[in-house]
Amino acid sequence: MSKPNAENSHLLSIRNRILIFAVLVTVVPSLAMGLLLQNMLQSTIEEKVEQKFIDSAQIMEREISLWVKERVYDLNVFSNSSIVSDVVTDYLKRMEEGKNQTQDPASGIGMIHTYLTTLQNQFEDYVRIFILSRQGSIIASSGTGGREPPFPFPEDSVEQISDKQWFKSDVYIDPRDKSPLILIGVPLSLDPLYEYGALLVMETRVTGLRPLLDPAELGASGDSTYGSLVDMKTEQAFLYGRKARKGLKGINLALAGELQNLREFTGPMDERLMGMVVPFHELGWGLFIAEDYKTAFSRVIRSRHRNILIVCFFGVLMGIAAYLLTRQIMVPLSDLTRGAKRVAGGDLDVQLMVHRNDEIGFATSVFNEMVAELKQNQTKLEQLATTDPLTGLNNRKQVMTLLRNQYEYYRRYKTGFSVLMLDVDHFKAINDTHGHQAGDTVLKQVALIFQENLRNVDSAGRYGGEEFLVILAESAKDEAIQAAERIRESVENHIFVHEEQKIRLNISIGIARIHEQDGDEQRVVKRADMALYRAKGEGRNRVVYLASEDQTAGGDEKGADIQ
Repeated sequence: MSKPNAENSHLLSIRNRILIFAVLVTVVPSLAMGLLLQNMLQSTIEEKVEQKFIDSAQIMEREISLWVKERVYDLNVFSNSSIVSDVVTDYLKRMEEGKNQTQDPASGIGMIHTYLTTLQNQFEDYVRIFILSRQGSIIASSGTGGREPPFPFPEDSVEQISDKQWFKSDVYIDPRDKSPLILIGVPLSLDPLYEYGALLVMETRVTGLRPLLDPAELGASGDSTYGSLVDMKTEQAFLYGRKARKGLKGINLALAGELQNLREFTGPMDERLMGMVVPFHELGWGLFIAEDYKTAFSRVIRSRHRNILIVCFFGVLMGIAAYLLTRQIMVPLSDLTRGAKRVAGGDLDVQLMVHRNDEIGFATSVFNEMVAELKQNQTKLEQLATTDPLTGLNNRKQVMTLLRNQYEYYRRYKTGFSVLMLDVDHFKAINDTHGHQAGDTVLKQVALIFQENLRNVDSAGRYGGEEFLVILAESAKDEAIQAAERIRESVENHIFVHEEQKIRLNISIGIARIHEQDGDEQRVVKRADMALYRAKGEGRNRVVYLASEDQTAGGDEKGADIQ
């Protein structure tokens, strides 16, 4: 492509016109431009304030999540005590058998009561510690100190435990000192089917989180920022930061609207506040954070009167000058802007027409060349990032990404898939005998055999060294075994040639199929790897299917099918 001459006579005149236009836009804005700048400034500052609030809420959510997890950790440590596990197990057993017996099922509970009281006294924020039945009735508790108020046992505790192995209640208020409380509990003796008979639960104050609501923690330099924690179910604030109760008292949060939009609120003394409610993702809480309007928008207030005077004086002049100047340059600049937006959005199939032989035309040509080079580099980078340079198959990162996507697809649509873990038998002997270049040639040809024997919906990748991983999409057990045997036989019957050297080799293959109880894609890879290990242990050159991790190997000389 020929470039326009950047040193021609048009350069100076175009440069002067652009400079004049820039000065006029900056110094002499029209009325419309002034209003636009004011709105843009307002919007920009709102976005910055909103982003600052969101960032503060995200930091606080992480801190609160850590606070909750620390208490869950404490409960798990407490639950490992033999006093708790032995006595509760005996209690539940005797309760179950005691329907026709006269034995006291509560023997040993006094010892747990003493243990729980000792634990409670070691932590200031722990109000009570309970051992509850699955339904929420009290089996044993720490010393109450005269406190016998009811507590809101969460109805969804079973669902919470099934999801994350612990539960948390909604916030409720202590009738004695008006402090906010929550229940946090863990199951005792949780089995793989999420069955349990009792819970270890603590009643704890959340007032220890109050320092997180201080203005300094919320990213403010003064005391004009207020924060409070909000229960998203009841739409009520339950914990205020320093001076926040006075500054936020009586404000209607109106959570039914868009929660993460910055809005204006009226404080108790009719002061203007800009704030927003940012919900936390997992806790069922949110952060209401607000800042004094004058502090947040001081730049807007200072510039408003100045802009009005400037706009009124030079409005007409700016309109005429902008009209005359923009007619000459807006068409090519608009094309360049639209092209830049498309490139910024990821579209590199952009080729702009060069309208003029001047600075804009020169910039357009350079833009076209830049986009073409970016597209070429992007293609190379994508290939390098996802492809094994030796075999041309997916590299390990890419094949694990494809496996993760396949697992997510399975979780959503219940479409089963299988994983093959393949390894070249005695590959070290090939390198030692024929050289490492021969080994590379073998791996390349093995990769071609995979491609010839797999479907379009299947994926293969180099897992590491001479080990490969294959994903068979929408495949049943028999189909997976047949595909593996087909690959094994193709490799066994293939004559590998390197510099007139003929090489014969075999591969071992381990097969695993996704299970409903697999928590992630790594489980099926682990089973496939175990199956490969057994295939090698049973003599190599065979296919082993492993249905579960605790099965034993078995099969004939050329293949093993473990079920």
